[in-house]
Parts: sequence; C-alpha cells; structure tokens
Amino acid sequence: MVRYLVVITFIAAMAAAPVLSCAFHGYTPIPTMVERLMSSSSIVLARSHAETPFRFTDVRALRGAAGEAVIPHMVDSKTRAFFEKSPEARVLFAKDSQTGAWVRLVNVDQDMHRVLRQILAHLVEWKEGDTAGRAEFFAALLDEEDPELHNLALGELDLLDYSTFRKLGLQVDTKRILSRIHVVGEANLKPVRVLLLGLSEEVGLRAFFQEGVRANARSDGPMLGAYAIALMEYEGRAAVDWLVRTLLTNQEVSAQALSVLVGTMALHHGAGSEEVGAAIRENLARVAIVDARISGLVNSHFALGIDPKISPHFMTLETVSRLAGSNKF
Repeated sequence: MVRYLVVITFIAAMAAAPVLSCAFHGYTPIPTMVERLMSSSSIVLARSHAETPFRFTDVRALRGAAGEAVIPHMVDSKTRAFFEKSPEARVLFAKDSQTGAWVRLVNVDQDMHRVLRQILAHLVEWKEGDTAGRAEFFAALLDEEDPELHNLALGELDLLDYSTFRKLGLQVDTKRILSRIHVVGEANLKPVRVLLLGLSEEVGLRAFFQEGVRANARSDGPMLGAYAIALMEYEGRAAVDWLVRTLLTNQEVSAQALSVLVGTMALHHGAGSEEVGAAIRENLARVAIVDARISGLVNSHFALGIDPKISPHFMTLETVSRLAGSNKF
C-alpha cells in the first residue's frame, strides 16, 4: 500500500518482462479533503441568503479574504435542504492555488465543524511532514458514526504506506465495512475497505477474499492487489500457499495479474510478519526455479538487482539463491 494502500499504490518496475500498468490500487486516487486544503490559497465556509437562495453569498473566510471569494457554484435542492436543518450549516470550499478554481469539499454540520477546526489547527505540521500524527488523528475518526467523518478517515488511511497502516492497530467494524463495500458512489474507498477487512478478526472472510482475487485475476481487475494482500494479512501462510498453488502456477493467468500478485507479495514481505515473509520466500523460490516468468518478476519486484540480460537459467538460479537466503528487503 504505497499510495496511494491504508494503504497503498504499488507500481511495478518491470525489467525482466514487458512493461505493464500494475498500480497496486489500479485507479487514480481522488485527492482527499486534507490534500485539497493543503494546496489551497483560500478556504471558506459558505451558505445562501434568503434573498439569494441559489447562490453562495454568505461567505466566512478560514484562509484568505472573504470579500474576494465569489463562489461560482449553484445551491442545489439537496444543499438548500441541508441549510434548512440549521442556521449554522455551511459548505466548505477551497480555492486551488494553481488553477484558481473553487472546489466544493464537504457539507459542514456541527460534527464536521468540530473536526474541521482540529484539521485546520494541524494543517501546517501535516503539510511539513508529520505523517504519523496525521495517521493517528484519522485512525481515531474511523469509529465516528457520521458517514462523512468515517469516509474522510478512510480516504486519509488510504494514503498510508502499508507498514504504517497495519501498525496503527485499527479496530475494524466488519459489518459496517461490508455494508458499504459495493456502493458505486464510493468506489474510490473500496481498496482501503478491503485492506481493513484483512485486519478483521471476524471469522469466515476467507471465501470473500478468495473470490475477489479470482475475479480480478480473470479480468486483470484493479482490485487484485488489495484482495491479495488482505487475504495474506487475514490468513497468513495458508493464504500464500493458496495464491501460489491457485494462480502463480496457473499458465492461464495473465502476465499483468502475475506481476500484481508477485508485487503484493513483495509489499507484504517488506511490511508484514516474519512468518508470512518466510512463506512468501519459500513459495516463490519453489516456483521461480521452474518458471522463468516468476523468476523475472521476483527479480524485479524484490529489487534483487540481477541483470535480466544474463542467461535465463543463470538468472533463475541466482534469483532463487538470493530470495531463499534473504530476510526482509
């Protein structure tokens, strides 16, 4: 989960095989609210007046001058209904410092305003690189009942490298995650939800992960990496054995899917438990000795540094030797 994983974009650097598009998540990440705020020149809270119900004319500046803020967005019926709930209800807008465009970020009710104040107080230190503090802040929001706050936390956790993600000790509400995992309008949050389920202590999720792996392997789907790493987190050594037996030794699996699978094993090998790391090394060494495709992918994803131009036989032997004799990379 190297972003853009909780977790995590993993991009394959293919030296021993054709260059493929193997982003870990397989989609272009949507900037989070915090990222938008960091890159903005002005931040405002806005709502309509009774005299101008379709325009954002009541503007309160959080950064920049309110008088300079002319919000071009129209107030739709859902937003007017939101404003009717409370005279304090607002919409958060940020002006992109590069394009000058006003971006609508989120509806701000009492709960969101409470969190927004805290975010703004930390914004400078987060922008300067306090990744750990930022991760802990949003990990604490994961249990919020408000869907907007919960999704805000998910989006931020999705930025973390996988090692940081799994060390947060997140408590996973499995039923809540599963209830939203296929919501079309929240497709950008599906990878991090799958990764969270990998941390779950709920029994009976193996079939869910395995079906996700199978379906995405068949179609070169964008979720293959997320399902594979979640399965390894959830089931450990048994998951590695299954992935190798079912997919890595299957000649019908595409080169791209194989690359993603070996890439996720390299990622988990560097960030996961030593027990799973040992299972990954043993299984990949066993397959690489008889399959030049796998030895090439292992050389690339594990950054073993073996020259792919040497004879395939020597590369295979050298790959297995270096892999079997390693611990963490």
